[in-house]
Amino acid sequence: MRRMFFVNAVFTVALIALTVSCAYAQTGEGVGGSQQARMDEGGMVMGKDGGTEMAYGFPHPFFNHMGIPDMPGMVSARITGYRQGYSGEDSASDYGFHLEAGIYNRLGLHVRNNAIKQSSRTDVMLMYAVLQDAEAESGVSVFGGALIPSGTIAEGQDDVVGAFGVAGRKVFKDIAIFDGNVHYMPEMKMAELGLSGIFKATDSMFPIIEVSGELTEDETIFYLLPALKFKLKPEIFLGVGSQFALTSDREFDTRALLQIDAAW
Repeated sequence: MRRMFFVNAVFTVALIALTVSCAYAQTGEGVGGSQQARMDEGGMVMGKDGGTEMAYGFPHPFFNHMGIPDMPGMVSARITGYRQGYSGEDSASDYGFHLEAGIYNRLGLHVRNNAIKQSSRTDVMLMYAVLQDAEAESGVSVFGGALIPSGTIAEGQDDVVGAFGVAGRKVFKDIAIFDGNVHYMPEMKMAELGLSGIFKATDSMFPIIEVSGELTEDETIFYLLPALKFKLKPEIFLGVGSQFALTSDREFDTRALLQIDAAW
């Protein structure tokens, strides 16, 4: 029952976001007119094939949130599969997704679950950029939403958990992009932190370094994720990486990851 509620909720939210995004994108007057201006406002550029891509040709972070929303009319998805190991236990596979949609100027939707088999909740939130530079590439955002049941919730816990936070992005033109965020869930008394750096080695290869953490009353967990993303075409990247624990508190020792990062 809870799983059906989750599926219906996510499908409805995603459908509304996709509809609004597509409608917004179709209101322009061609690439040379107001539509191009909106792409510039969102830190986006036209790809060689007429599609949109991140400014300076960069991919999204691996797991981390972007610090500002995608441009209005843009939808992106990160689909990840991985194998993880923990000392004394058999390795196990899992997968996750991160869907983003630019709904309106400065406003975006995120739907995310990075461990579908292991996590009983999926994050659904809205992000609003409160500060942006003149090019709308760097800035600071606030976000709020809820963790919706996507599996069996432990007895005594709330089905839906509220969450809010702040994020930021700094673009160093054609060199690197840094994103950071703090995500707090009062009912769970837990904070999540993320920091990522994406570097441009060549026009088609991007080294990534990410640090993620979870802080509760009982545990402090941090992981390091070095990765590479390869541009297959302007809107599609293939990512490979290895994530490992930095603290004695941990949910796993290592992960080997493969990701498709696509935008349209």
